[in-house]
Amino acid sequence: MHLVASDHGVDVAATVARRLVMPLFRAGGQAQFIERAVPPTDAGSLEATRAYALAHLDEPLTVTLLARHACTSERTFNRRFRQETGTTPLKWLHAQRVDHARRLLEGSDLPVETVAQRCGFGSAAILRQHFRRATATTPTAYRRSFGGNLGSTAQRAQVR
Repeated sequence: MHLVASDHGVDVAATVARRLVMPLFRAGGQAQFIERAVPPTDAGSLEATRAYALAHLDEPLTVTLLARHACTSERTFNRRFRQETGTTPLKWLHAQRVDHARRLLEGSDLPVETVAQRCGFGSAAILRQHFRRATATTPTAYRRSFGGNLGSTAQRAQVR
């Protein structure tokens, strides 16, 4: 992974590590991190609403708002969402926010509080709670394992 990071940058090395189901730097005791497959879509899918949610992760997102975006009732939205994704809107939203936090932790040196706000968790404490539940590690430990040791964001940009 060090060679990949040196040749292609930390972002590419982290992606390769996840695909190989291994951390960039192994400290031990952490869960494996794999990327989730995107469900296939059809003409009547909620893909546009999921894309809307992904573009607005830093904002409060409710089932009412998402159902309105999809032009359906809340009940229909919940049923169709579960059919398409295999999970509830809330669980999906939390997973997407954690994934966004992972990317920010890997590719920036933003404080954990800022990462939490940009992902829609509101506070570092809430981010830590959801992050630990999803990854079995803390945001700080995750950054140590996958963020690389290239220093600041500016230094990492020079390596790419």
